Amino acid sequence: MRYLFIFFVLLAPTGFSQPTTFYFVDVGHGNATFIGAPSGEVVLLDCGPPDAADRIANCARQNGIRQVDYLVVSHFEGDHMGAAPKVSEALPIRNWVDHGESVTLHKSYEWWAAHRTMANGPPPKGMPKSIDDGWEKFRTARERSGNHIVVKPGDSVPVKGLDVKVLSGLGKTLAAPLRGAGQPNRACAGVDKRPDDDAEDGQSVGVLITAGKFRMIYLGDLTWSTANALFCPNNLVGTVDAYLITHHGQSVRQSLGPYYYGISCCSIAEVRGLHPRVAFLSLGAVGHGFADPPELWPEYSAAMKVVRASPGLEDLWQTNKVITGGEATTNPDDQFIANIGGPPSEQVRFLKLVAESDGSFTVTNSRTGFTKSYSARR
Repeated sequence: MRYLFIFFVLLAPTGFSQPTTFYFVDVGHGNATFIGAPSGEVVLLDCGPPDAADRIANCARQNGIRQVDYLVVSHFEGDHMGAAPKVSEALPIRNWVDHGESVTLHKSYEWWAAHRTMANGPPPKGMPKSIDDGWEKFRTARERSGNHIVVKPGDSVPVKGLDVKVLSGLGKTLAAPLRGAGQPNRACAGVDKRPDDDAEDGQSVGVLITAGKFRMIYLGDLTWSTANALFCPNNLVGTVDAYLITHHGQSVRQSLGPYYYGISCCSIAEVRGLHPRVAFLSLGAVGHGFADPPELWPEYSAAMKVVRASPGLEDLWQTNKVITGGEATTNPDDQFIANIGGPPSEQVRFLKLVAESDGSFTVTNSRTGFTKSYSARR
């Protein structure tokens, strides 16, 4: 009888029927999103700035997360990977997934000044060393504590129970449409071509997470023209239920020059092509353009206005209420915002999305317990 029992266990179904859970953590300006797969494996999309490490680890503990099976780092900037070394000390990370090596390592101050000088002046003299030091800390932690997986467009991250498809990386995007996608995108007609980014933003690893009939997309800080290659002239991705807004909803005013204009995000082709039901903005209380006079702020809200006006968008959710800069003009009602004021370190705030395999889902605000349900798309 003992051997017969083992025989039946081995023939048991291997499909996963449990829901998939997403935790969008308030890390200020940056991103850190846990994904609990139906299999029990955990993905962490990006790892926030250095000062968010305790909040990320505390959010994991509060929600029963004991290890990260796959840390997917979109690109090597502090607000997306800065907390990883410290988080890896509190939370085991089995696999580190990214585009390889930093493209800005050992760049000169002159190079950085050409990329980061804006209306409020050039970057500080110590910026190149600070960025290199942050990268070296990340690389040391990656080498010490887990397996390193380099991905390119078209690859899949092997998470049990989920389909995690890589859409972009190292400045390249999918060469062919995903299954069911590839239709012409009428929204491309009014989208201009802008310069590509040779710094880390433009190298972002973008992913599409599919759980049954539910789909969520995250493109990191992918910049204007590189992102548009996924959607113009044909939509290579298809539609999604949830959209973790690209590049924190950043718009840069055109008068700063073509390069800076090109690191804007969220063209109408991208947003209309994705046709999301809900969008999530991971941005701190200080929005973009805060150093400029308020009369210029409307230029910095262009991306968020495109998102808010997207046909079929039911709700915008935010990890933090924006109190200054362009995005302060596009906040949703407070019930859709995890942190509405005060230092984010006071208490871990997050938005929780629970997705069923039929495509239905709920979103809950940890601050208030407010929950909204969304039925499956027909």
